[in-house]
Amino acid sequence: MTKISFNANQTGEVFAPYWHKVICAGRAAEGLREAWRNQFKELQKEIGFEYIRFHGLLHEDIMIYRENKDGNPIYNWQYVDELFDFLLENKIRPIVELGFMPYDLASGEKYQFWWKGNITPPKDYDKWINLIKELVKHFINRYGISEVLKWYFEVWNEPNDNFWASTLEEYCKMYEYTVNAIKSINNNIKVGGPAAPGHATDGFSDIVDNFITYCDKNNVTVDFISTHPYPNSWPLDTEGNCVTAYRDENSLRTDLSWLKERLEKSSYKNAEIHLTEWNSSPSPRDLVHDTAFMAPFIIQNNLKNIGLVDSLGFWTFTDIFEENAAGSTIFHGGFGLINFQGLKKPSYYGYWFLSKLGDERLTWGDNYFVTRKENKIQILIWNYCHYEETFATGDTTGLTQYERYSIFKEKNISVEISVDGLEGDYRVISYAFGRENGSIFDIWRNNGAPASPTSEELEILKKNNGPKGSIKYIKNAKAFNRQFLLKPHDVFLIELHKQL
Repeated sequence: MTKISFNANQTGEVFAPYWHKVICAGRAAEGLREAWRNQFKELQKEIGFEYIRFHGLLHEDIMIYRENKDGNPIYNWQYVDELFDFLLENKIRPIVELGFMPYDLASGEKYQFWWKGNITPPKDYDKWINLIKELVKHFINRYGISEVLKWYFEVWNEPNDNFWASTLEEYCKMYEYTVNAIKSINNNIKVGGPAAPGHATDGFSDIVDNFITYCDKNNVTVDFISTHPYPNSWPLDTEGNCVTAYRDENSLRTDLSWLKERLEKSSYKNAEIHLTEWNSSPSPRDLVHDTAFMAPFIIQNNLKNIGLVDSLGFWTFTDIFEENAAGSTIFHGGFGLINFQGLKKPSYYGYWFLSKLGDERLTWGDNYFVTRKENKIQILIWNYCHYEETFATGDTTGLTQYERYSIFKEKNISVEISVDGLEGDYRVISYAFGRENGSIFDIWRNNGAPASPTSEELEILKKNNGPKGSIKYIKNAKAFNRQFLLKPHDVFLIELHKQL
């Protein structure tokens, strides 16, 4: 039994709702497409994020950099202007990931992803420095220095074997050159890295530790630290195959605690911490990504790590995403909050529920969080069910295209809410979400699972998609009491709105 008891007039604690800070997308060129933009505009209208981060700004399909036959740089700003104009018009700013390497500036021919992002260092650091300077100056000339000072510039993405065809020492060198180039234009522009992969006990700890050590030793500026601590590890099975394992439900807090402690031992105690990629796993074909599990996963991880991080950038907002080429089925386990057809997945509603919260917390517990904003009180409750051990250690036989819930340790939760200190009339709005209330994967499966839905079928699915709401008015209220049952993966929100 979860018991939630508080006084409506008690003094709360103000906190920063950092889940609004960053959302992510696959690569820059995808942001030139109409479908991508339509989904993004709806996301901003309903939820609203402050920053967006993506790969590929310097890739060939944005065409910023090439060289003529004499090796002289040619700069082209037209596509990046079109993209950044659109973002700013929709009230979001960029985290400018500086990568991957333009082909004409690359020192080798090593690539990542279907779209072939070049992952080699620059062949000429003077040309790299000039590219960075020209890019930043262009942004300032177009948008103004006061605007650009609100942006973040992140040097590269995951400088390990997969995304950096050189050593960590070479990355640190490039980082230093890049920081100095940007700071030579304006010292207040925010620059950081290393966008390290892995987690505190398997991956980013070594990269971040060595990166901080290098920057400390060489007096290099680090305005923010960025990492990508997915809650997974990649052990070898008994036959030597690499399989994905899932860590415990507090793994994010473990990673952030390590990172905070490491920064405290450095010259960068005041550096911001941005997780510029995060999801339940780093696979764009993880069938869990489409399930009702994702809503409480997002809610719980964000709420339990308040005060430890400045942003937790969900990777990504849409399944219009092509690192491994486009997904071939409607629910293929893509990263997105929204699928290719524009259907909002449970992960979308995880952020939707968070966006309903106020910024003064009154009380909280393992599976509930109560806030206030002006004359409204929000009570958010969720039923997070972690993976069962067999699946968590790498056996995915229980996860199929149509059956995706046997892999969880499912449980019901009885909830009892008791609020006193109410005075006057109240409007009570309640939202229920879960497998039986608006989870689009479950709706799709219960409606014949159409492989390639027609426009008519999509409209039927959309009409059932999302939390189910109800409204009630209470006259002369002194208290509010309610009891109910949360089934596995359910989320429930009650808002008490005092009427004037």
